[in-house]
Amino acid sequence: MSNNIFSIGLSGLNAAQWGLTTTGQNISNAATPGYTLEKVSYQESPGQFTGSGYLGGGVQAVTVTRQYSQYLTTQVNNTQASSSAASTYYSLISQLNNLVGDPTKGIAQGITNYFSGLQSVANSANSSAARQSLMSNAQTLADQINSAGEQYDQLRQSVNTQLTSAVTQINSYSQQIADLNKQINIATAGGQQPNQLLDQRDQLVTNLSSMIGVQVVQQDGNYNVFIGNGQPLVVGNTQYGLQTAPSPSDPSELTVAFQSRDGSTQTPATTQYLDNSALTGGVVGGLIDFRTQTLDPAQAQLGAIATSFASQLNGQNALGVDLNGVKGGDLFAAGAPNILANARNKGTGTPTASIVDGTQPPTNDFTVSFDGSQYTVTDPASGQKLGTIDPAVGNATINGLKIDVSGMTGVQKGDSFTIQPTRGALDAFQLTTSNGAAIAAASPAVTSAASANTGTASISSATISKGYSMTADISLTYDSAAGGFKSNVALNVGGTAYAAGTTIPYDASKGMTVVSNGVSATISGTPKNNDVFNVAQNKGGTSDGSNALAMANLVSAKSLNGGTDTLTSSYAGYVNTIGNQTNQLKATSSAQTALLSQATTAQQSVQGVNLNEEAANLIQYQQLYQANSKVIQTAATLFQSLLGMFN
Repeated sequence: MSNNIFSIGLSGLNAAQWGLTTTGQNISNAATPGYTLEKVSYQESPGQFTGSGYLGGGVQAVTVTRQYSQYLTTQVNNTQASSSAASTYYSLISQLNNLVGDPTKGIAQGITNYFSGLQSVANSANSSAARQSLMSNAQTLADQINSAGEQYDQLRQSVNTQLTSAVTQINSYSQQIADLNKQINIATAGGQQPNQLLDQRDQLVTNLSSMIGVQVVQQDGNYNVFIGNGQPLVVGNTQYGLQTAPSPSDPSELTVAFQSRDGSTQTPATTQYLDNSALTGGVVGGLIDFRTQTLDPAQAQLGAIATSFASQLNGQNALGVDLNGVKGGDLFAAGAPNILANARNKGTGTPTASIVDGTQPPTNDFTVSFDGSQYTVTDPASGQKLGTIDPAVGNATINGLKIDVSGMTGVQKGDSFTIQPTRGALDAFQLTTSNGAAIAAASPAVTSAASANTGTASISSATISKGYSMTADISLTYDSAAGGFKSNVALNVGGTAYAAGTTIPYDASKGMTVVSNGVSATISGTPKNNDVFNVAQNKGGTSDGSNALAMANLVSAKSLNGGTDTLTSSYAGYVNTIGNQTNQLKATSSAQTALLSQATTAQQSVQGVNLNEEAANLIQYQQLYQANSKVIQTAATLFQSLLGMFN
């Protein structure tokens, strides 16, 4: 009997030791990342049959289990992926916002200073100092635009660097998970769960979730880890390594692809690239979202503003005459559209593209894909279909970009091309001349009324249109008997052509606008017989600043965004768009951080160590240990008493 009591007490003592050990393990790892609360599972030992019934056999510790919740852990991992993505995106867009957000510096101020300089030239067209000051403002603006291009390039390189670092981390975590799958399978062969290895694996999945969004499928004790739409990272004890490689559609940007399984050298045709839709969540998702949704579109938008600025100024300068009496030329250059053939194309040939109206350039990039019968044009940022091109026609104008595929030969089904109409404009923007005399401040035509005129009619300043040509002066003489003007050259009035010497009817209540080879002027008021009005070539009008004034007025010309925005308002809209996105991402990042905190708190309420509870457990197991020690002591005393009866 005493032997049975001794065995029962010993089993209880052993159970108390298990409890004390596990409680101590919990307390010591209370602050350990990824540690899951452990509990001892006890069960009653088998009883011993006697004639009087079964006698108890004490207690035995079955196993030590983790207080693990797969649901709560999955919630934490998913929220971790969303939080990391939002935080990464917000960090990068904040940098961009800081670069463009100061309205008193940078491009906005440069544009304002340039137009102010044009106003000074308009007021003093013959002033070399005013012209050179304007050229200085132009160079400053060009430098600021180039600097913006460099900043975009640096941000893009920063995304590439961080993407490479994130992929290295992903490979490290996924390889460790694969290794742990193998170790756990070996360890569980003995019938018990290796809690420490399980904790390590769960923590690695959480770490991996901070890098990229993952889905975990448990099978035969393994964690099979997938990304995107089922692309594998870990299956059993096999890891599928990732790498960064130049994007086949744009070599300036890195994308993610699978490593070669056999170690062979990969080419763009053999590389298994991951679509951006598979790169969601975590740092990688935040980097990709920032680049595709903000960085690339914003650079294209700012490039469009620079392109429009150059086109508007060049166009108006071409309508004037410079200090040398020569028709004005280009003042700025903003580069041509970039056209990139996808590195995986099987065919040959590249389309051509040109901006239809440089004053209203497209503000997005284009992807042109051939499906075997026609070309489809989409916006790579949104995936929106923009239009199609019939190979039989050979070209189409889509969103202000003329795309020509007629010269392409050997193109094959599946081939695609990226067209960047304005993204390269920031780096390419430059002055075409630094000579102040090249500013065509004067109008090529001047109007005047003869000093002998006796009527009240007047003539407006000449208006010049693109493609003008003025080889002869125009003289208009009013013939009261004929009821109109007679011109020495052929003219167009109100859409009607009039030969030289013929009478052009005139209604004083309406006035009339005469047009000749792109030069026009308006006569209004009541003329008298033989009143004369002239439109003459400006030969040496060095003090004329009328065309410079027209150039200065471009600051208020609504040419961008379908004719709704001026250069300055378009730039303000560009800045506001980035600012609004930054504020939205700030709110999203804060919200995701709060959700992650809530999910972690919920998980820790089940899996985490509560020191107060563990302190109570210590007392409980201490008392249990002492009580079972007393049982053993009592059994020993009884045994000694029994021995004494025979002595």
